[in-house]
Amino acid sequence: MSRAGAMALRTLVAALALCGAGCMAGGAPPAPAGGTGAEGSLRQDEITVELQIDDLRIRLTPLDPGILQVTAPDTRRRLSSLVPPGAEGVHFLVAIYTEAPGGAAFEPRSVSLENRGRLFRPVGIRGVTPGWGRARLAQQEAQQAVYTFSQEVELELPLTVVVGSVRNGEWASILPRIDAERARIGASGAS
Repeated sequence: MSRAGAMALRTLVAALALCGAGCMAGGAPPAPAGGTGAEGSLRQDEITVELQIDDLRIRLTPLDPGILQVTAPDTRRRLSSLVPPGAEGVHFLVAIYTEAPGGAAFEPRSVSLENRGRLFRPVGIRGVTPGWGRARLAQQEAQQAVYTFSQEVELELPLTVVVGSVRNGEWASILPRIDAERARIGASGAS
């Protein structure tokens, strides 16, 4: 296999691994806001914060229905299926991946959020993939879990993802994209 072919295969395997069991989940997507019938169109990566820490790539995707309403129907359906109806708290899908030869260790409890001047640690972590509890990844392996944070976290405000000593405030640049998509959905429903 050529180097380009091998790279494409690794990318495909990584994408499928990051997608996880939720890709096969069924169920109807939540209705768009306001019952307009208009659909969101954002992809998962457009609402995801990503950090690179040494050999680990960590991605956090909010699972809040108010955020997921702006995503494409298949994305909304897949991601919303990860949170049981009525579950309290603010939920994120956390995906961790490595390409490091020999794999890499990770500390699941090292992920926290800074929001409204406060640091929020997860109040619950539920593995989505079977190897989550090992806290170690093999090369080209991805693991996923749903993290639950306090209901006091406000996704409509800037937040910073903190993993160990690495910080990422990219959420502030994602919020305008979400607002623009909400406006587009509202305008589509009004016409």
